Amino acid sequence: MSTELSEDVLQRLAGEALLTYFGHAARFEFSMHPGCASAHTGVPVADLNYVVTGRGANDGDHFADACGTFLARDVPFLAIVFPGSGTEVEATARALGLAYVVDFPFMVRDPAPIEPVGNAAVVVRRASGLEDARANARVLGSAFSMPADLAEQVVPASAFDAPSVDTYLASIDGNIVGSVTLVHHGPVAGVWSMATDTSRQRSGIGRRLLSTAMTEARSRGTTSFFLGATPAGQRLYESLGFTTRTVARVWASGETHQA
Repeated sequence: MSTELSEDVLQRLAGEALLTYFGHAARFEFSMHPGCASAHTGVPVADLNYVVTGRGANDGDHFADACGTFLARDVPFLAIVFPGSGTEVEATARALGLAYVVDFPFMVRDPAPIEPVGNAAVVVRRASGLEDARANARVLGSAFSMPADLAEQVVPASAFDAPSVDTYLASIDGNIVGSVTLVHHGPVAGVWSMATDTSRQRSGIGRRLLSTAMTEARSRGTTSFFLGATPAGQRLYESLGFTTRTVARVWASGETHQA
């Protein structure tokens, strides 16, 4: 596949990543149509259910139908709307009662050298097994203000065995305080669920965690990385060489902590 990460490619990869990353949830449902993908995890947390739209999303009412699946079940969700979706999709979002939340830069890290930087006291390793799944869920719960048991339902231990998913955990003095997941698409990796325990933020943990994960991925053949940046994380990603390729907009049905 091409490593030219255009807006259309990023939108497609984001949709594919949701299938790969959340696909181990017990009640997972996924649909993909031209310009529109949706991932329903079965848990009542907006930050764990998504619709991703791009060019062609309004053809055949794909976007409205995808949103309608969540709305009919009263399940909160987020819609990540890429610019190529057009103004009609945002008009549909408003008509369906969704609320605009935040701009969501999609950032790219091209094949430049990288090495671990940040807090040298942080130990980073790949996750495996039930205890790591529970620790990962605790970190996600703290960082994104969601129940840890629901986070574990969506990202159980079996998710760590997927050949195209690597979750990395950061620990200090034996305590797990951060996590990040890389979803691989050939030579490209998407960065998802970058999280640090709220009691340990702004202490170089995230910087060490992500740079170490990327360094390992690079040693195994990954050339480029992409991610969607929350306002809280954008400065960190810029410091690690990510640049904004396009800016999507996040709409929500229900409460979200992406802003």
